[in-house]
Amino acid sequence: DGIVVATDYRDIIGEDETASAVSFPYSSLNDSFLLGLRPNEICLVAAGSGTGKTTFVKEIAYHLHQQGEAVGLIMLEESNKRSLLSLTGIHMNRNLTQDRSDVSDEEIVEAFDDLFGEGRNPVYLLDHWGNSDVDVICQRIEFMAKSLSLKWIVLDHISLLCTQMGGNGGFGSERIMIDYAMTRLASLVRACGIGLILVSHVKRPEGNSGHESGGQPVRLNHLRGSSSLGQLSDSVIALNVDSDEPDSDLRHVHVLKNRYTGMTGYCCTLKYNRETGRLMEEELSHLFETEQEEEEQNAESSERQPQEVA
Repeated sequence: DGIVVATDYRDIIGEDETASAVSFPYSSLNDSFLLGLRPNEICLVAAGSGTGKTTFVKEIAYHLHQQGEAVGLIMLEESNKRSLLSLTGIHMNRNLTQDRSDVSDEEIVEAFDDLFGEGRNPVYLLDHWGNSDVDVICQRIEFMAKSLSLKWIVLDHISLLCTQMGGNGGFGSERIMIDYAMTRLASLVRACGIGLILVSHVKRPEGNSGHESGGQPVRLNHLRGSSSLGQLSDSVIALNVDSDEPDSDLRHVHVLKNRYTGMTGYCCTLKYNRETGRLMEEELSHLFETEQEEEEQNAESSERQPQEVA
């Protein structure tokens, strides 16, 4: 059982699987991974606490949805309402989770309907009610893949998943739980043919300077809890705080592992816009800010012009 002969693959050997049809929202990452994300793979995103991991994966989820892909979200650190409000904010280019003063409730509902309403690709979420048992989560992922035909699932984050399942009894316990969870998830990804975007925390490096202050860039051996996080993931992407300006909104993206092409190292710099809530490539961020300023200036100019008298 399971033994095959090479000639069984003759009909599919000529099919081109080099370039992915599903891209990242960031051109530099597409270059590193030959045009983007692939099913049957785990893409791990790692960074220090509060440095933008969740914002980063939400940008990816929104981009997948805009490409016509059905997406599943398992966001263990926040409510489903907050997750959907964030995605709606991305759609509106407004930071709705921080400031809604210039947006009405009706405008938010209108944008929500435009994003998720009738005729749009579905986005499914797990209403976990605080339950993050590994086996239960894996069952729900399998249901999303087989019954709902989802190809892309975001799980944020595995550290919380294992901690709440009993991995808080010491480093050894956490390592065992992460090993178990990663083995289950890796098998599930291959069996169901899905792409899993997985978030992980990192352990604090030695010394006084943590990753959050830009003291040290994230390395593979900084992944928290177990080496299986790096070993069983097909790609590992790290977000690093700017070491010269740790309080800035810049995040440097480094590829730590790339099973498909082998290309690793610095990839690009992203900039977080506090007004829009968007995390964009720095060059595009400057362009977007310029366009916003021009629109505001045009609007002010129109208001100052005298009204034509009939």
